[in-house]
Formats: sequence, structure tokens, C-alpha cells
Amino acid sequence: MTEEKGRHDPDDFSGISLGGAAFILTVVALRHPWQTLKELLTVVRRLGRRALRLAMAPFVLVAVTLWSRRRDRRPTFEDYLHGREEEGDHP
Repeated sequence: MTEEKGRHDPDDFSGISLGGAAFILTVVALRHPWQTLKELLTVVRRLGRRALRLAMAPFVLVAVTLWSRRRDRRPTFEDYLHGREEEGDHP
């Protein structure tokens, strides 16, 4: 056995062909349908959370940017000192 296995070899999973692996997974899933459904829903929920986080990332970035700019508009000590003078100048 000096020949290396090529990419076209059907034995991809420890000597089991892809069709055999799919058959075994199908049999296991059919023997335990509730456990399979529970695991499938867990995977779907995790993927949904990840997709939501990725979709919300730009909106969070914009919100943080706007929030930081809003915080920069707080009055400074000089605004308090000159505030009354400026209020008298405006009609």
C-alpha cells in the first residue's frame, strides 16, 4: 500500500464512504427523533443568534458613534462661565 489515496476516493470518514456515513446518520436520527429535533433546534437557534449579531453590528456601530458625539456636546466649564453672557446677546 504505497499508493496515496486520491481525492476521488469514496472513503472519507475513517474508511466509511460518504453514502455509508449519510446512511448511519439517517438511521441514528430516525431511531431518536426527539433528540435529533432538539439538537437541530439548538443548532438553528445558535446560528440565528450569530446571524442576528452579525446583522446588528453595523447598527450598533452607528449608535455608539452617535452616542459618543452626543456626549462630546456636554457643556464645559468655560460654557458655564460664558453662558450667561451669550444668553443676554441673543434676542
